[in-house]
Amino acid sequence: MSFDLQNEVNRRLDAVEGLLPELQRLLTTMQEEDLQIRTKSTRRDLVTKADVASEETILHFLRSLFPGDAILAEESGQHQALSSSVPVSGLTWCIDPVDGTVNYAHGLPLYAVSFGLLFENEPVGGLVFLPALNDTYRGAVQSGATKNGRPIRVSPNTDLESALIVTGFPYRRQEMIDILTGSLRGVLLNARGIRRTGSAALDLCWVAEGRFDGHYEWNLSPWDTCGALTILREAGGTATNLKGEHFRLEEKMLVATNGFVHEQLRTTLIEAGASEPHAE
Repeated sequence: MSFDLQNEVNRRLDAVEGLLPELQRLLTTMQEEDLQIRTKSTRRDLVTKADVASEETILHFLRSLFPGDAILAEESGQHQALSSSVPVSGLTWCIDPVDGTVNYAHGLPLYAVSFGLLFENEPVGGLVFLPALNDTYRGAVQSGATKNGRPIRVSPNTDLESALIVTGFPYRRQEMIDILTGSLRGVLLNARGIRRTGSAALDLCWVAEGRFDGHYEWNLSPWDTCGALTILREAGGTATNLKGEHFRLEEKMLVATNGFVHEQLRTTLIEAGASEPHAE
């Protein structure tokens, strides 16, 4: 039986869109409750009962509909296909049940639920849902990118001096503080402005629709970027490592732009002292 990757990815994203109202009700309701906040790797790295509830809802849904798919989820790790009697699809879901947990825990609306699909370790599909803003971003291989069903495209801006750049900071930042502040200084001196939203999935979607012109960040996890990377690329954007090579999920630094200001931003970061961090 032939495998139509484009069709299989879109079939899965269609199904997940049906789950979004339930996730929206769950997350908006729980944000008003005692979130039972705990820390993970550092005191800045939070997990709430909403992260766990959202992930459990998603896992149950995906296992029920697509038992031949593997799953990589932020809170519970790697899950293989459920049964050997079900043909393994070769697709892996990469899930962040709440991207922007610190924002969420502080009552801010800038958080996302991110669904990514991997095939042969490359992002081929993504759906990023912003429950508080009721926006859904979607992209699939050779299918383009949309926001709430309408096509989106990166900005046409070609000049870093008129570009709005967004960034994020790693939880473990003490050993990188000079690189972080040096990069901020370089971008502030060369771009129109810089922002920090607290959600990498949201940042990449806003580059994809032209709100931001570029994004850079260190030490992102696969679930932070997997869904939004396909959306960005299908919207005409570019994602590389600091060297300008094709970005892969295991990379330590992401530079993502509309493509037109990419080399200007990458050069600015390098001249400001940015570097690839050593593996932890």
